[in-house]
Amino acid sequence: MLQIIILWCVLIAVNLIIRPLMPIDETRYVSVAWEMWVSGDFLVPHLNGETYSHKPPLLFWLMSLSWWFFGVNEWTPRIISPLFALGSTLLSSLVAQKLWVDRPQVSRITPFILLGTAFWLVYSTLTMFDMLLAFFVLLAIYSLLKLSQSNTWHDVFLLGIAIGGGVFSKGPVVLLQILPVALLAPWWIQHKSPDLRWRDWYLKVVAGILIGASLALAWAIPAGISGGEVYRNAIFLGQTSGRLVKSFAHQLPWYWYLERLPLLLLPWLFFKPLWQGAFKLNLNDYGVRFCIAWALPFFVMFSLVSGKRIHYLLPLIPAFALLLARAADEIKDVRAWQKAYFPVLMFFMFLVIAATAFPMLNTHFHWVKNLNLGGKLSSIFAFCILLVMPFGLFALPTKNVIQIVFYTVIPSIIVPTFLALCYLETNADRFDTKPIAEKIAQFQNQNSVAFYAGKYHAQFQFTGRLTQSLTLLNSPDALQLWAKNHSKGFILFDSEKMSPENLVYSHAYRAGQLGFIQSETLLKNPTLINDFMIP
Repeated sequence: MLQIIILWCVLIAVNLIIRPLMPIDETRYVSVAWEMWVSGDFLVPHLNGETYSHKPPLLFWLMSLSWWFFGVNEWTPRIISPLFALGSTLLSSLVAQKLWVDRPQVSRITPFILLGTAFWLVYSTLTMFDMLLAFFVLLAIYSLLKLSQSNTWHDVFLLGIAIGGGVFSKGPVVLLQILPVALLAPWWIQHKSPDLRWRDWYLKVVAGILIGASLALAWAIPAGISGGEVYRNAIFLGQTSGRLVKSFAHQLPWYWYLERLPLLLLPWLFFKPLWQGAFKLNLNDYGVRFCIAWALPFFVMFSLVSGKRIHYLLPLIPAFALLLARAADEIKDVRAWQKAYFPVLMFFMFLVIAATAFPMLNTHFHWVKNLNLGGKLSSIFAFCILLVMPFGLFALPTKNVIQIVFYTVIPSIIVPTFLALCYLETNADRFDTKPIAEKIAQFQNQNSVAFYAGKYHAQFQFTGRLTQSLTLLNSPDALQLWAKNHSKGFILFDSEKMSPENLVYSHAYRAGQLGFIQSETLLKNPTLINDFMIP
């Protein structure tokens, strides 16, 4: 496990160094925690002064707790989600131990496969709710396994804590990921626990759900009373029903997840022994049945819901990692693994070479306009990678499957980090909200600031340490009226069309540019409103 922790530390340390908080999700979530911290209201989350009902409060509470220990900073909120990713990676080994007691190698391989899976690895570095949810789903899975084998009330309380934590992480959707495997227990347990009484089993599962619901309601009821009717309806009804029944956003066809599933399991699908081992698996295996009872209903239900985002599948990845680890244990021939290891490393080397060469070739062939990718630092990094891989990883001893899987995780971390560096080396400023946020803070000290650039996600509240909400303008008439009433004020807007001489300050932001104009300038030149990008 020490190897896992070291690899995780390297991954997170590099991530903290090479990129800022990314808009709009990361900056929004930290801004909610910031407003909670500034206001002292830890019951009802707020975003730009308005109640924020889209997500439960656990992540915001943990961010505030980190500031209580270490002072207000950027790095502690950014390691909370990665810490849950690490916890999930280590917990997956315990689940494997419960599923395959007679196959100890599976529990040793599983955390490496999970950490090295590209999809899991990338989201391990992001500040989002899904990794918290994945941890509590995995904890609930572990508690169900313990409950099926020991049938004690300690495991019921563990299940309740896991369900409560899942609700606090991302709402009641956690039940959709736990209930199917609990209901299918008679199929996956079969003769594993002959003394288990199904009436007792389902009563204890219901008890676990009630414990989790009680934990969630201990916050939700007073928060609903304090937040008002709109907020109360949103947290009790709107969140889950809106996303899972109406699917008001991210509508995609049922097969969308199925098309992307192979990509989620890279680089392990390149290993031929894993395919060979997978074909040898059968339903007589207790652990295989359990993983299918866990993964298949989950995948089908989420495929049938029209609202889809790729990170919704994060809690499912540990189930696939367990199955892949079990498949790997079927193939004992080390030579087969050694032969598969070489092309996988060559694939990683190809990615590095392609990422390094593409900008240079694009200069000549002009495939992509305005490509801004890579620089001196990433070129040096690429040279080091291409030097280390053939003369380092190829030279390491590969005497068993565990060593080969471990060595594969190393480039699985290095190469995506390199690709991120290639992009961020020349584009990071476009995603850094701090320059604009600091200007907002400066102008708020002088006068009022309004925002006129579409929907505001509070991406500047934390990075500017703002203690005032931004006034939001949503029409040209509202813009003109606000300027008349705040003649000394400043307006932040999408300023690509505006002449620089009319701007107080401008900065590249994501794919465009944001800038400030003084109300006085707009009032003196009313025709300038034609240069505003209408949201």
